[in-house]
Amino acid sequence: MVFSENKGIKLAHFENLLKHRTTISHFVTTRHGGVSEQTYGTLNMGLNQTDNTYSVLENRRRLANAIGITPADFVFPIQVHGTNIVRVFEEDRGKGAFTKDDAFDNTDGFITNTKGLCLMSLAADCVPIVVFDPINKAIGVAHSGWKGTVLQIPSYLVSAMQCAFNSKPSDLIVGIGPSGGPCCYEVGQDVIDEVAKKFDIGKVIIKREKKTIFNLWEANRITLIESGVKPQNIEISEICTISQNDIFFSARQGDGGRFAAGIFLL
Repeated sequence: MVFSENKGIKLAHFENLLKHRTTISHFVTTRHGGVSEQTYGTLNMGLNQTDNTYSVLENRRRLANAIGITPADFVFPIQVHGTNIVRVFEEDRGKGAFTKDDAFDNTDGFITNTKGLCLMSLAADCVPIVVFDPINKAIGVAHSGWKGTVLQIPSYLVSAMQCAFNSKPSDLIVGIGPSGGPCCYEVGQDVIDEVAKKFDIGKVIIKREKKTIFNLWEANRITLIESGVKPQNIEISEICTISQNDIFFSARQGDGGRFAAGIFLL
């Protein structure tokens, strides 16, 4: 990933997606440049009950200004660690952007081919995934925590793009964003048991210094490859939010805030 800063907002970008900057704009927000306080400080993208709503809306306004759109161009979900992928259209523009009342409930991913509609995925240790189909000019995002990873949500995202846009998995360009990394994402036996149902645990479970770690990045990469995405088309951020929560929010480090991954067609 590479970083940029515009109008006081520091953003991260996938290098493989930047190659298509004439067709799409994408980003992963950091925790800096906003007005939220305490564990939400400062660029909290999530509308949480205990953060000031006006602060979050100001944060979203600042982000929109930095990336050249308006807050009404965002689409936000209410994430539940499931596998529901929703296709959004022009009439959905702005849903979830100003209130959770009209956000897409029970939704952990979006797809669209509508220009200027910015798909958003929130995270703070979970994995944000960003997808672009350069042939059919379609995009998608997904939120993949340990539950979504075990449920293999990337396969649902790929399948949804195939069904909606006739996307070929081999054409898709994918970014696996900052999250709890293979250095720090400790799990218990209950999670290991679930992981073993879907993955070869020798490939995704790491034993180190009496700690058991789930490699979310590798598990999601494996699912994408099994779904037909070319390995060379997948970029992993390799940024751990737990060890680098000075840059990104980390729930495991006690942060209440959420950063966001977003993408829109130009």
